[in-house]
Amino acid sequence: MSTERIYRLLLRAYPPDFRAEYGREMVLLFRDQCRESDVRTVGFWAAVIWDVARSAPALRAEAWRTPGRKNTRTMGVIMKLAAMLTVLVGVFGILNAMVEWGAGLTGTMGGMHALALVLGVCASALLLAAGAAILRATGRGRQAARLALVASLVLIVAARLLHPWMSPFSQLVGIGLPAAFLIALYWPRRATPSGAV
Repeated sequence: MSTERIYRLLLRAYPPDFRAEYGREMVLLFRDQCRESDVRTVGFWAAVIWDVARSAPALRAEAWRTPGRKNTRTMGVIMKLAAMLTVLVGVFGILNAMVEWGAGLTGTMGGMHALALVLGVCASALLLAAGAAILRATGRGRQAARLALVASLVLIVAARLLHPWMSPFSQLVGIGLPAAFLIALYWPRRATPSGAV
C-alpha cells in the first residue's frame, strides 16, 4: 500500500465537509512532506498520526455541535412530514370516534363510554390543531403545538381510563405520537440564520 493511500485512509477521521473543502490541499501538502522527509521512519508516521489524532476529533466534535444547513433542512422536512401525519391522525381519530359513537347508538351505550368518546374526539381535534400549529413553523406555533399535544395526551389517557374502548394500535398512536412530538419540540436546537425549524 502506498504512503498516499495510507494518508488518505487517515483523512477519513476528519468530517466529510472538512475533507471536501481541504482534503485535496492536505494530500498535496503530504506529498511535499514525503519528498522532504524519509517516509520509512517511525518519527515521520508518528508526526502524521499525531497531527490527525490531535485535530480530527476536535473538528468532528465541532461538526456535531453545530449542524450544517443540510441537517437543519432535513430536520425541518422531518418535522413537516410528522406534522402532516399528526393532522391525518387527528382527522382519522375524529372519524373513528364518530363511527364508534354511531355504532354505540344502536345498542346500549353507558355514560362512561359516551364521555370516553367525547374525550377521544377532543384529543383528536387537539392533535389536528397541534399538527397545524407545527406547520406554521413560528415560535407561537410551536408553543401552541406543545400545549395542544400535552392536552391531547391528557385527554387520551383519561378516555382510556374511563372506558377501555380503544384498540392497542389506537392507544399507541394516541399516546406515542404526542409524546414523540413533545420530545422533538423540546429537543434543544441551535438557532439557524435560515429560520428553518
